Amino acid sequence: MSASSGQEKKGKEVKFETKQLITREQVMQNQRLMKLLKIIDLVGEITEKGLNFLMYKLNERGISWGYKFFAVGNAVVSKSLKDDVISLLYVEFLETVGRSKKLRPTSMGKEALSMVQFQEPEIEEIKKAIEELKGELIMIEAESELGGMQRKKR
Repeated sequence: MSASSGQEKKGKEVKFETKQLITREQVMQNQRLMKLLKIIDLVGEITEKGLNFLMYKLNERGISWGYKFFAVGNAVVSKSLKDDVISLLYVEFLETVGRSKKLRPTSMGKEALSMVQFQEPEIEEIKKAIEELKGELIMIEAESELGGMQRKKR
């Protein structure tokens, strides 16, 4: 007898997650994606950890676009924000630079931003909030960069 009836073979289960392809035109028509790109453009370069922190803090200040955040250790994360970043990377409106993989708009992303109209009072409110959060954001960014450097040394 090969196996008793009480034992079951455990195999690896492969799960596929389907993602819908997105075009540049669809991204440009999506206000949330374009506002996210605008925020990254206003900051210049930012890590994903820094972006999660910034969007979380903007959300706390009432500047929200429907991202839901979860605390993971000392960091806050949002799956929908991550998905939006992936969409912007996919259509090449964002790129990653450096060892810390900071996000920044590409020339195509900047061109797309120039074609989209934003409400000036909202942009001014975002600029003001970013300026007020700059000190905390710099610390989060430095922490991310140090973490990346320590992982490389191991």
